[in-house]
Amino acid sequence: MQLAALGIGENELEKAFQDIWDGLRAWQLWCLFGLNDVRMRYRRSTLGPFWATLSMGIQILITGFVMTYLFHTTIDRYLPFIAISLITWSTLTGMVSDSAMAFINSADLILQVKRPLSVYLYQAIWRNIIVAAHSIIIFFVVAILFGLFPEPVYILVVPGLALLVANVIWIAGVAAILSARFRDIPMIVTNAFTALFWLTPIVYEPNQLGGRMAKLIMLNPLSHIIEVFRAPLLLSMPTATNWAVAVGSAIVGWLVLLLLFARARMRIPYWL
Repeated sequence: MQLAALGIGENELEKAFQDIWDGLRAWQLWCLFGLNDVRMRYRRSTLGPFWATLSMGIQILITGFVMTYLFHTTIDRYLPFIAISLITWSTLTGMVSDSAMAFINSADLILQVKRPLSVYLYQAIWRNIIVAAHSIIIFFVVAILFGLFPEPVYILVVPGLALLVANVIWIAGVAAILSARFRDIPMIVTNAFTALFWLTPIVYEPNQLGGRMAKLIMLNPLSHIIEVFRAPLLLSMPTATNWAVAVGSAIVGWLVLLLLFARARMRIPYWL
């Protein structure tokens, strides 16, 4: 009865879940598609995906030195922080922005080939992970240069990364569905992340703000979602609040995605 009130049929939720699961099982397909996308993007390029790494390295270096001067902090403390922060943020925003166009860019395939719609979402996520895998090298080089060698707290990177990816996937999925219906959504997503960049502790730490502003910034769920992955890499422990918000956001977000996908799945081809 409650699902009917949301405009969702009895079997549509089950079919939506099955689509997501079948898409995961077709991992060889979207892995191949994603890898081919990266190859096509950087074809005839000498450095290939490492151009993104070089660009990120320059951005980290310049931002690090400028912000170190503004915040009057030491470079050995700040540069590793800004490195992992910018890499994580760039990957997150790239995944969501790219995924917002996942169904639109694959319209021809969706209309001609019968396969789980989630495949195209996973494809967009995967190609951004490939590029991120090249960029993360910068952080480990910086970390070693400034003496941040792996410690037991690194174990927490695994659940932190899992929560980060889980949250990114539901955000990307919602953006992809809404973009198929409303073509202004990709531009809205881009502008939203431009604003969120300054409302998320990426180029600054919350304790550098102090007072009410620091508390306000921590009301942003992205602050916690990023922190559960970032903190262990900087040899710090995420707080219980960080974990709680990241887990809660993943649970609520996936529920929203499932309900939205259940209602819109059959309509997406018509919207395209």
